[in-house]
Formats: sequence, structure tokens, C-alpha cells
Amino acid sequence: MATDATTPRSENIIVLDSYYEPLAAHLARTQLEAAGIPCFLTNENLVSLNRMYSPVAGGVRLHVYERDAARAAEALRPPAVMQAVRGGLAEPTAAPAGTLCPRCGSADVSYDAAARPGAAHWFVALLSQLRRYPLQGRAHHCFHCGHNF
Repeated sequence: MATDATTPRSENIIVLDSYYEPLAAHLARTQLEAAGIPCFLTNENLVSLNRMYSPVAGGVRLHVYERDAARAAEALRPPAVMQAVRGGLAEPTAAPAGTLCPRCGSADVSYDAAARPGAAHWFVALLSQLRRYPLQGRAHHCFHCGHNF
């Protein structure tokens, strides 16, 4: 039988991912549905009956159309982790020459004002006294290992 423009073309459905926990599979499904990507789960009832069935059944499987696989993988990719870098809102001043981090020995050290007093300042002061560390008006920060001293 010949197909023409009016006959729907068959679509391949693939397993995008498999999850040990049904909850993780449902979270992924809702992420894809929110992105407008049609999908469905299989084996969720079997795995929900007994967790021991999950490895045998191949886990809860997330299925998508093959044409949507790249978009689905992109939608499920975890967000990038934010990292502190130099040049934020207030650039710290350079540390005095020869200042090295006591933890890693790096010279990539800045000297900046410590946290300003705020709503929890009294709590920080109390903890400082209890731990017998005096509060400092300024502090060093190592950009190599993240140590504050």
C-alpha cells in the first residue's frame, strides 16, 4: 500500500531513560510534558508493587517519539551550577603581597570586608563568642580552594 500526504506516517517510539524509583520517572515525565514533549511511562505499576522487580523489569521506562529525543534530553539536562567568580557586585581589594592561603598555598587570594551586620548579626556575634573566634571586620578569601581566613 502506497502512502501519501493524507496517510499518517508511523513514528518510532524509543526508551529515553530508565529509572529505579517511580517518583523520579514521574518527575522526568512532568518535566517533558511541561516542555510540550509527548511521553509516557511503562513498568511503573510493576515496580510500584515491589521495588525488587525494578532491576528485573528494567526499571520504570520513559518513552518518547524518536523525533523528540534530542529536545527531551535537553529538557531533562540538569541546570548549570552557579559558581562564585571574581568581578561580582563589589570587587574585593587585592590581598597584601605575599599572602598565601594556609590550606592550599595559593596566591590567588583577595582581602574583602566580612559580612555586614544584618538581621542575624546578633546571632553571628553570639556564635562567634561561643566558638571563641573573634569577629573580623575584613577577611581573606582563596579563589583556588574557597577557604576564608
